[in-house]
Amino acid sequence: MDIKEEKKKKAHRKRDRFWKLVFPHYNKANNNSKSKYMSSKEKRTSEQNNKITQLSSYAHNNFSVNLDHEIFASILESNDWDSKRSIADLIDYEEASHGILVEPPNSIDKPLLGSENDGGTSCYIDALLFAMFISNTTFDPLLTYDIPPDQEEKVKLQTLMRLFVNKLRKGHFVNADYVHWLRKVMKEAKWNGQNEYGDWTQEDASELFMFITETFDLPYLPFQIRLFHGANKDTDDDRVMTDRTLTLSIPDNSSNNNDAPREEVKLQDILVDYFYNNVITGVRRQVDYDVEQDVSENVAASPSLQTMLDDRQLSEKDEKYTLKKLLKRANSKHGMKDEQAVTAWQVLELLPFYTASNEQGGAIETQVDSSFPDTHMILPIVLKRYRYNSSGGSVKIKTHVDIPPTIDFNRFVNQNVDDPMCPTCGHLINWTLHFKSAVCHKGDSPYAGHYISYARVMEENDQDNHDSTFYWLKLDDMNASSRVTQIKSSNSSSICQDLAENAYIIFYELDKTCHHRRGSMVLSSSSSINSESVDMKQDLKSTDSFSTYETDTEEQRCNCDKKHGKDKSKATTANTKPHHHHHHHHHHRHYLKESCQLM
Repeated sequence: MDIKEEKKKKAHRKRDRFWKLVFPHYNKANNNSKSKYMSSKEKRTSEQNNKITQLSSYAHNNFSVNLDHEIFASILESNDWDSKRSIADLIDYEEASHGILVEPPNSIDKPLLGSENDGGTSCYIDALLFAMFISNTTFDPLLTYDIPPDQEEKVKLQTLMRLFVNKLRKGHFVNADYVHWLRKVMKEAKWNGQNEYGDWTQEDASELFMFITETFDLPYLPFQIRLFHGANKDTDDDRVMTDRTLTLSIPDNSSNNNDAPREEVKLQDILVDYFYNNVITGVRRQVDYDVEQDVSENVAASPSLQTMLDDRQLSEKDEKYTLKKLLKRANSKHGMKDEQAVTAWQVLELLPFYTASNEQGGAIETQVDSSFPDTHMILPIVLKRYRYNSSGGSVKIKTHVDIPPTIDFNRFVNQNVDDPMCPTCGHLINWTLHFKSAVCHKGDSPYAGHYISYARVMEENDQDNHDSTFYWLKLDDMNASSRVTQIKSSNSSSICQDLAENAYIIFYELDKTCHHRRGSMVLSSSSSINSESVDMKQDLKSTDSFSTYETDTEEQRCNCDKKHGKDKSKATTANTKPHHHHHHHHHHRHYLKESCQLM
């Protein structure tokens, strides 16, 4: 009994220490002089003193919290002496201090209040945290894993971020005091958010994302890199690199006339350029045999690439990247036996799982595999919307990018990964990206202008419904009258336009879902599949995954034109009820994780 009591007291002491370290009102009170305390006490009414006593008693009776009365006074003052809101503050922090992270909202009927801008420069923080956490749980383990107590700055930041996210998700208002204190704790954790004069500044939201994921050890996304050239094969021609984002360049279609209409590009086309249209010059390789023969061997060794080259009709802009033209430009001599610079075609493919190791040999030991399953992956995409002009200033690239709600991602996933099959219909399950949220930026520099964010949320009663309905959440921390706006999908045309013009960071979820028609079932869940039919389906998957064909369904497009809305939906879904099934294969992926050498 004594041991239990001692453990309980120890836990309470640890929790009280967190309150003192992290809770902003405590530190705010400590920054005041003793004379100000006395002056403040003298001015308080008997009613206010009673509220302080009541709040202190509530904390002691419900949470076993024993803190200075001035802390409770500052909590009440920040809530305009509203006892109900002050108690909600206490409950929020009690949950955060115990490592509790509440579930995201999933009903359009639940009002959300968002966060208040701090000094006109915190929108990059508010928008990013809203996009990362308001409708998405993939990043939750960053805020819930155990950090050693000697890493005090990380503990403080993690606890305060839990408090921030919990308030967002519960529909509680995050006032500027919390945002300001979060900035101070971020600074203690080595985030640079001030200028040389000590003033708080607006920073790049993508850099903040990298800071948060690096601080809390988000596992990496592995990509297989293959180089195709006419020289001898080298171990560096097939290797793995890791990253936490896809950083994509946008073609600059701007003209001197800023009011001229911009040519729109599709995000899918930008992804194709990123994964397949990279030409690397100056690669040093040994050359001692026929170029054309070597290339054909390289391509034959890569069924995915061979299929893509055979089936894909290259556009005029892609034609210059074909292997034959590359090789003619890169290598004019045959039979060379010395090392020389050659031009290579670089191909990237995603290995669809998280990894704790990077190519520099570093390893993340704080996160466990089960916290980041490969069935719940998020691909953060950063669009490089800014360039420097001749005078060194930042200029926004105004090319519009079509951001679809779903993307067929089969062509970008490594084909050596075990392809799961739906046991109900017998078809291979597709890799699909589903839009979750985005951070948008308006302005010519990521360090100025204004950040807002959007999230696309599935209705609660449609979680298991094949014909799912969605609604949108918009956060604008400068809109004091309505910081969070809930928008039905039928009214989302302005969102699609804003995303096309200003989307900067986009969060897509990688999903494996069967989209085949029930009427086309060829196998039941109990049917046996012989090896010949499996091989045939694998061949079909290989062929389909690298075609440029896009399924023309409403779900794959951002339907911004209301006049096409319901009619098109009925036409495309009348006889199509996709079967959603998640079937996970771990054996082959485990082999890949073990066998991929990170160099």
